[in-house]
Amino acid sequence: MSIAVSAVVQPSRQLFLLVGGMLVILFFIAGLIASGSMETLPSAARIVLVLMCIAVASHVFFRTMWRRKIHVIHISGTGQIRVAQRQKSGLSEGGSVEGEVVHLLPVSTLWSGLLLLHLQNDRQQTIVVTILPDSVSPASFKALLLACRWIVLRHADAEIKRQTGN
Repeated sequence: MSIAVSAVVQPSRQLFLLVGGMLVILFFIAGLIASGSMETLPSAARIVLVLMCIAVASHVFFRTMWRRKIHVIHISGTGQIRVAQRQKSGLSEGGSVEGEVVHLLPVSTLWSGLLLLHLQNDRQQTIVVTILPDSVSPASFKALLLACRWIVLRHADAEIKRQTGN
């Protein structure tokens, strides 16, 4: 069985809507605090809470917008992973068409409805790729899930053999 997979991972609309909903709720909470609905708190504490809510919401918004990149993932039949990052208008400044070789870290989450791939390159930089079912086609999602699980199992078997001395 070959695990060779190529997929173009688009930014998830579902994740964007969930983060947007949480930001709306956070701004609503900030509005409630600012309007004086928490009368037991001193006004200085309310101002601090409102500013903290706005700062957190702004940070999450800009971080989410900054991370909305297209990832091109190629997994070879031997389990080698190559990833390239692109902006909507083309390749990013730091990447090339071939991308870079990375390896899958054990902290990656491989669920049937969510993939959080923690990928590390040779320079020890970590790339986190969030893949929800709306990021790729259903066939690509399943193929990526199976390929990543195969890679994890292969590395686990190699680690067990190394520890037992076989």
